[in-house]
Amino acid sequence: MNRTYVGSTIYHIYLSLIHISKNSGYKPDDRGNNLLFLVESTPMIESLIPNLKKHFFRDVHVISERKDHVRDLGKFNYSLRRRAKLPPYLEEKHPELLQEKGFIQNSQLYLCDTDSSKSYFLYEFGRNNIEMIEDGARTYRQRHSTFEQLMKTYITKTPLGGGFDKEVKTIHAQFPGKLPKGIQSKAVELNIKKEVAKFPETLKKEIFNLFIGDNTIDIPKHNTVLILTQPISEDKVVKNEAVKIEIYRDLISKIPKNAKVILKTHPREITKYEEHFPDITVLPALFPIEILGLKSGFHFEKGYTLFSTALSNLEIVKQRFFLGKDYLDKFTASATRDLIKNMETPT
Repeated sequence: MNRTYVGSTIYHIYLSLIHISKNSGYKPDDRGNNLLFLVESTPMIESLIPNLKKHFFRDVHVISERKDHVRDLGKFNYSLRRRAKLPPYLEEKHPELLQEKGFIQNSQLYLCDTDSSKSYFLYEFGRNNIEMIEDGARTYRQRHSTFEQLMKTYITKTPLGGGFDKEVKTIHAQFPGKLPKGIQSKAVELNIKKEVAKFPETLKKEIFNLFIGDNTIDIPKHNTVLILTQPISEDKVVKNEAVKIEIYRDLISKIPKNAKVILKTHPREITKYEEHFPDITVLPALFPIEILGLKSGFHFEKGYTLFSTALSNLEIVKQRFFLGKDYLDKFTASATRDLIKNMETPT
């Protein structure tokens, strides 16, 4: 089978690998002909390309992100003439889009949302019954009012996102019943816990090593707690980096003093947590925390996060704490405040 995946994060890559494995019956020698496009947004993500090409994809291409498009096309063209201006601009900037166009046209296309550069694929291949793979917590909230949806559909002619575009026929989601009502009818389940439970040990080892490589992850076996951080300063969810450090400093103060604290940096963060918290262990950023469940020996008594749904996927964590509501006054982004207020923690 020919498949084309388009994502921008480590989480997108991981879900794509799970989807390929599921569709291939978990067989290492029959994974089909797969192509991956990565939107430039995660620092050092290109370092994963050799392993991705060795194990799961025929080829992997990196394409530019939104800020480049706005700069080059101008705000007017990007906002109101994107459907006409973005495809030829990207095809000139990234010749691989033209080179792979025939393959994409004759493959099943999976988008991890339709924002930014990914809207190119919606415009060019919208008649191909596009499927979407969830984009984490963002997929589980209603992003736009009816008025905003009408504006995007008829005035700006820009994608709605979140699976609401008519071109998106199927949404692969961990928790289909928790999606906004307007898209639940499109949903099929792609649940990390359920799928990983079906993995043979050889596949678990293969995916673990794909991300970890030669890195060593040494975690104490007893009395350990896990903190999953999020790119809240990078995404302008809080005022600045100092506010983010203040939040995590307060969060760490709530953890029992005798616990061994392990902090997992989000892949898109640029914060150097070891400079602020020298007494805790900081894990590398460039892997999905879920892969620790693929290898025996990892266990945490407690896990803490603000609102990352990744914590819900971790059976290696005994108790989970979502503390975003404790810091609502720090969040400058109203969409994030609404998400946290209405968040029903998946279990």
